[in-house]
Amino acid sequence: MSAIDSIAKQSELPNVNVRILVIDNDSAPTAFNIVTDFRRRTDIHVDYKHVPGQNISMARNAGLDAATTPWLAFVDDDEFASTNWLAELVASRDGANAVFGPCEAMYDDGTPDWIRQGDYHSNRITERSRITTGYTSNVLIDMAFARRHGLRFDPELGRTGGEDTMFFHTMYRKGGVLRYASGAVVYESVVQSRANFAWVVKRRYRAGQARALVSHKFDHPEYVRLSCTAPLKAAICAIMAAVTIPNRARAMWWLMRGIFHWGTISYALGAGVYEEYGKPIEPT
Repeated sequence: MSAIDSIAKQSELPNVNVRILVIDNDSAPTAFNIVTDFRRRTDIHVDYKHVPGQNISMARNAGLDAATTPWLAFVDDDEFASTNWLAELVASRDGANAVFGPCEAMYDDGTPDWIRQGDYHSNRITERSRITTGYTSNVLIDMAFARRHGLRFDPELGRTGGEDTMFFHTMYRKGGVLRYASGAVVYESVVQSRANFAWVVKRRYRAGQARALVSHKFDHPEYVRLSCTAPLKAAICAIMAAVTIPNRARAMWWLMRGIFHWGTISYALGAGVYEEYGKPIEPT
Protein backbone atom coordinates (compact mmCIF):
# COMPACT_ATOMS: atom_id res chain seq x y z
CA MET A 1 0.00 0.00 0.00
CA SER A 2 1.30 3.51 -0.83
CA ALA A 3 1.44 6.37 1.65
CA ILE A 4 -1.29 8.32 -0.09
CA ASP A 5 -3.63 5.30 -0.28
CA SER A 6 -3.15 4.60 3.42
CA ILE A 7 -4.15 8.18 4.27
CA ALA A 8 -7.36 7.77 2.26
CA LYS A 9 -8.22 4.64 4.30
CA GLN A 10 -8.04 6.32 7.71
CA SER A 11 -10.87 5.67 10.13
CA GLU A 12 -13.46 8.45 10.23
CA LEU A 13 -12.73 11.46 12.42
CA PRO A 14 -15.83 13.40 13.52
CA ASN A 15 -15.47 17.18 13.16
CA VAL A 16 -12.07 16.84 11.46
CA ASN A 17 -11.56 17.99 7.87
CA VAL A 18 -8.71 16.02 6.25
CA ARG A 19 -6.78 17.36 3.26
CA ILE A 20 -3.77 15.74 1.61
CA LEU A 21 -0.76 17.73 0.48
CA VAL A 22 1.88 15.99 -1.64
CA ILE A 23 5.30 17.68 -1.75
CA ASP A 24 7.39 16.34 -4.64
CA ASN A 25 11.11 17.01 -3.99
CA ASP A 26 12.47 15.30 -7.12
CA SER A 27 14.15 17.36 -9.82
CA ALA A 28 11.29 16.43 -12.18
CA PRO A 29 7.59 16.31 -11.13
CA THR A 30 7.60 12.52 -10.91
CA ALA A 31 4.67 12.30 -8.49
CA PHE A 32 2.27 14.42 -10.53
CA ASN A 33 0.72 11.51 -12.43
CA ILE A 34 0.35 9.51 -9.20
CA VAL A 35 -1.55 12.39 -7.61
CA THR A 36 -3.69 12.87 -10.73
CA ASP A 37 -4.68 9.21 -10.70
CA PHE A 38 -5.39 9.30 -6.97
CA ARG A 39 -7.71 12.30 -7.36
CA ARG A 40 -9.91 10.21 -9.66
CA ARG A 41 -10.30 7.57 -6.94
CA THR A 42 -11.09 9.67 -3.87
CA ASP A 43 -13.30 12.46 -2.56
CA ILE A 44 -10.51 13.78 -0.32
CA HIS A 45 -9.09 17.16 -1.33
CA VAL A 46 -5.55 16.63 -2.63
CA ASP A 47 -3.02 19.39 -3.33
CA TYR A 48 0.28 18.90 -5.15
CA LYS A 49 3.40 21.04 -4.99
CA HIS A 50 6.64 20.45 -6.88
CA VAL A 51 9.69 21.64 -4.91
CA PRO A 52 12.82 20.63 -6.86
CA GLY A 53 16.23 20.77 -5.23
CA GLN A 54 16.54 17.41 -3.45
CA ASN A 55 16.73 19.23 -0.13
CA ILE A 56 14.34 17.78 2.43
CA SER A 57 14.21 21.01 4.46
CA MET A 58 12.96 22.90 1.40
CA ALA A 59 10.25 20.27 0.95
CA ARG A 60 9.17 20.38 4.57
CA ASN A 61 9.14 24.20 4.62
CA ALA A 62 6.97 24.12 1.50
CA GLY A 63 4.59 21.94 3.48
CA LEU A 64 4.52 24.46 6.33
CA ASP A 65 3.85 27.28 3.87
CA ALA A 66 1.12 25.48 1.93
CA ALA A 67 -0.77 24.09 4.94
CA THR A 68 -4.22 25.66 5.30
CA THR A 69 -5.36 23.58 8.28
CA PRO A 70 -4.74 24.21 12.01
CA TRP A 71 -2.74 20.97 12.25
CA LEU A 72 -0.26 19.45 9.80
CA ALA A 73 0.80 15.78 9.81
CA PHE A 74 3.98 14.59 8.13
CA VAL A 75 4.64 11.07 6.83
CA ASP A 76 7.33 9.96 4.37
CA ASP A 77 6.51 8.66 0.92
CA ASP A 78 8.03 5.24 1.67
CA GLU A 79 5.68 4.67 4.63
CA PHE A 80 2.07 3.61 5.00
CA ALA A 81 -0.19 4.38 7.93
CA SER A 82 -2.30 2.09 10.08
CA THR A 83 -6.03 2.78 9.74
CA ASN A 84 -6.25 4.47 13.17
CA TRP A 85 -3.00 6.46 12.76
CA LEU A 86 -4.51 9.91 12.39
CA ALA A 87 -7.23 9.28 14.97
CA GLU A 88 -4.56 8.36 17.54
CA LEU A 89 -2.53 11.49 16.78
CA VAL A 90 -5.61 13.71 16.97
CA ALA A 91 -6.74 12.12 20.24
CA SER A 92 -3.37 12.98 21.84
CA ARG A 93 -3.09 16.60 20.70
CA ASP A 94 -4.93 18.31 23.59
CA GLY A 95 -2.37 20.63 25.20
CA ALA A 96 0.42 19.50 22.87
CA ASN A 97 2.12 21.39 20.05
CA ALA A 98 3.56 18.29 18.39
CA VAL A 99 2.50 14.65 18.67
CA PHE A 100 4.81 11.87 17.46
CA GLY A 101 3.92 8.29 16.65
CA PRO A 102 6.16 5.26 16.10
CA CYS A 103 7.50 4.30 12.69
CA GLU A 104 7.92 0.52 12.58
CA ALA A 105 10.41 -0.94 10.11
CA MET A 106 9.35 -3.95 8.05
CA TYR A 107 12.26 -6.13 6.93
CA ASP A 108 12.23 -8.67 4.13
CA ASP A 109 13.67 -12.17 4.30
CA GLY A 110 17.09 -11.11 3.01
CA THR A 111 17.80 -8.70 5.87
CA PRO A 112 20.74 -9.72 8.12
CA ASP A 113 19.65 -10.94 11.55
CA TRP A 114 21.74 -8.36 13.40
CA ILE A 115 19.82 -5.57 11.65
CA ARG A 116 16.47 -7.18 12.43
CA GLN A 117 17.38 -7.61 16.09
CA GLY A 118 18.86 -4.13 16.42
CA ASP A 119 15.92 -2.60 14.53
CA TYR A 120 17.99 0.40 13.44
CA HIS A 121 15.44 1.62 10.91
CA SER A 122 12.48 2.17 13.24
CA ASN A 123 11.70 5.51 14.90
CA ARG A 124 10.27 5.53 18.40
CA ILE A 125 10.41 7.74 21.47
CA THR A 126 11.12 6.08 24.79
CA GLU A 127 8.36 7.00 27.20
CA ARG A 128 9.65 9.59 29.65
CA SER A 129 8.43 12.62 31.56
CA ARG A 130 9.81 15.15 29.08
CA ILE A 131 10.28 14.91 25.31
CA THR A 132 12.72 17.52 23.98
CA THR A 133 12.86 16.72 20.26
CA GLY A 134 11.47 14.36 17.65
CA TYR A 135 11.22 13.42 13.98
CA THR A 136 9.09 14.06 10.89
CA SER A 137 8.49 10.48 9.80
CA ASN A 138 5.29 10.46 11.88
CA VAL A 139 4.18 13.69 13.53
CA LEU A 140 1.25 16.06 13.96
CA ILE A 141 2.21 19.75 14.28
CA ASP A 142 0.27 22.68 15.76
CA MET A 143 0.57 25.18 12.90
CA ALA A 144 -0.51 28.18 14.99
CA PHE A 145 2.44 27.58 17.34
CA ALA A 146 4.84 26.99 14.44
CA ARG A 147 3.81 30.22 12.71
CA ARG A 148 3.75 32.27 15.89
CA HIS A 149 7.36 31.36 16.61
CA GLY A 150 8.59 31.37 13.01
CA LEU A 151 9.66 27.73 13.11
CA ARG A 152 11.40 26.52 9.96
CA PHE A 153 13.48 23.52 8.88
CA ASP A 154 17.09 24.55 8.36
CA PRO A 155 17.99 24.28 4.64
CA GLU A 156 21.64 23.75 5.57
CA LEU A 157 20.62 20.45 7.13
CA GLY A 158 18.46 19.44 4.19
CA ARG A 159 21.07 17.07 2.76
CA THR A 160 22.52 15.75 5.99
CA GLY A 161 19.54 14.90 8.13
CA GLY A 162 19.00 16.36 11.59
CA GLU A 163 16.73 19.13 10.31
CA ASP A 164 13.80 17.60 12.18
CA THR A 165 15.82 17.16 15.39
CA MET A 166 16.69 20.86 15.26
CA PHE A 167 13.13 21.94 14.39
CA PHE A 168 11.43 20.13 17.26
CA HIS A 169 14.10 21.02 19.82
CA THR A 170 13.62 24.65 18.80
CA MET A 171 9.88 24.14 19.38
CA TYR A 172 10.61 22.70 22.81
CA ARG A 173 12.96 25.58 23.70
CA LYS A 174 10.24 28.06 22.77
CA GLY A 175 7.82 26.47 25.22
CA GLY A 176 6.25 23.85 22.99
CA VAL A 177 4.82 20.67 24.49
CA LEU A 178 5.90 17.49 22.70
CA ARG A 179 3.92 14.27 23.19
CA TYR A 180 4.11 10.65 22.08
CA ALA A 181 1.15 8.57 20.88
CA SER A 182 2.32 4.95 20.85
CA GLY A 183 -0.82 3.78 19.03
CA ALA A 184 -0.36 6.13 16.04
CA VAL A 185 1.70 3.67 14.00
CA VAL A 186 3.12 4.00 10.50
CA TYR A 187 5.15 1.30 8.76
CA GLU A 188 8.17 1.49 6.47
CA SER A 189 9.29 -1.30 4.16
CA VAL A 190 13.09 -1.28 4.34
CA VAL A 191 14.66 -1.61 0.89
CA GLN A 192 17.79 -3.72 0.51
CA SER A 193 19.97 -0.70 -0.29
CA ARG A 194 19.39 0.43 3.30
CA ALA A 195 19.53 -2.95 5.00
CA ASN A 196 23.31 -3.18 5.19
CA PHE A 197 26.28 -2.33 7.37
CA ALA A 198 27.34 0.84 5.50
CA TRP A 199 23.89 2.46 5.66
CA VAL A 200 23.43 1.76 9.37
CA VAL A 201 26.91 3.11 10.14
CA LYS A 202 26.17 6.32 8.25
CA ARG A 203 22.85 6.76 10.02
CA ARG A 204 24.33 6.28 13.49
CA TYR A 205 27.28 8.55 12.70
CA ARG A 206 25.02 11.34 11.49
CA ALA A 207 22.74 10.91 14.52
CA GLY A 208 25.73 11.54 16.79
CA GLN A 209 26.65 14.62 14.78
CA ALA A 210 23.08 15.91 14.90
CA ARG A 211 23.01 15.54 18.67
CA ALA A 212 26.23 17.52 18.96
CA LEU A 213 24.93 20.18 16.57
CA VAL A 214 21.74 20.72 18.57
CA SER A 215 23.55 20.96 21.92
CA HIS A 216 26.16 23.27 20.38
CA LYS A 217 23.40 25.64 19.24
CA PHE A 218 21.21 25.61 22.34
CA ASP A 219 23.18 24.44 25.38
CA HIS A 220 26.92 25.10 25.42
CA PRO A 221 27.57 23.43 28.84
CA GLU A 222 25.80 20.31 27.54
CA TYR A 223 27.88 20.48 24.35
CA VAL A 224 31.09 20.64 26.37
CA ARG A 225 29.94 17.68 28.48
CA LEU A 226 29.09 15.64 25.40
CA SER A 227 32.41 16.48 23.77
CA CYS A 228 34.37 15.45 26.86
CA THR A 229 32.51 12.23 27.60
CA ALA A 230 32.06 10.96 24.04
CA PRO A 231 35.65 9.57 23.70
CA LEU A 232 35.26 7.54 26.90
CA LYS A 233 31.84 6.28 25.82
CA ALA A 234 33.17 5.35 22.37
CA ALA A 235 36.03 3.43 23.97
CA ILE A 236 33.68 1.56 26.31
CA CYS A 237 31.46 0.66 23.37
CA ALA A 238 34.47 -0.67 21.43
CA ILE A 239 35.45 -2.86 24.39
CA MET A 240 31.91 -4.15 24.80
CA ALA A 241 31.67 -4.88 21.07
CA ALA A 242 34.83 -6.98 21.34
CA VAL A 243 33.66 -8.77 24.50
CA THR A 244 30.28 -9.67 22.99
CA ILE A 245 31.57 -10.91 19.62
CA PRO A 246 30.10 -14.42 20.19
CA ASN A 247 26.67 -12.75 20.11
CA ARG A 248 26.88 -10.92 16.79
CA ALA A 249 23.68 -8.92 17.16
CA ARG A 250 24.77 -7.65 20.58
CA ALA A 251 28.29 -6.88 19.38
CA MET A 252 26.92 -4.90 16.45
CA TRP A 253 24.60 -3.00 18.79
CA TRP A 254 27.59 -1.88 20.86
CA LEU A 255 29.54 -1.02 17.71
CA MET A 256 26.73 1.17 16.37
CA ARG A 257 26.42 2.88 19.74
CA GLY A 258 30.13 3.61 19.59
CA ILE A 259 29.78 5.02 16.07
CA PHE A 260 27.06 7.35 17.38
CA HIS A 261 29.54 8.72 19.94
CA TRP A 262 32.21 8.97 17.26
CA GLY A 263 29.81 11.20 15.31
CA THR A 264 29.70 13.49 18.34
CA ILE A 265 33.51 13.45 18.55
CA SER A 266 33.92 14.27 14.87
CA TYR A 267 31.67 17.32 15.15
CA ALA A 268 33.55 18.55 18.22
CA LEU A 269 36.84 18.14 16.33
CA GLY A 270 35.57 20.44 13.59
CA ALA A 271 34.44 17.91 11.00
CA GLY A 272 30.96 19.40 10.87
CA VAL A 273 27.84 17.51 9.85
CA TYR A 274 28.68 15.23 6.95
CA GLU A 275 26.83 15.88 3.71
CA GLU A 276 26.75 13.20 1.07
CA TYR A 277 26.27 15.84 -1.65
CA GLY A 278 28.02 19.04 -0.68
CA LYS A 279 30.22 20.66 1.91
CA PRO A 280 29.94 19.77 5.60
CA ILE A 281 28.41 22.28 8.00
CA GLU A 282 31.24 23.50 10.17
CA PRO A 283 30.72 24.26 13.89
CA THR A 284 31.14 27.96 14.70
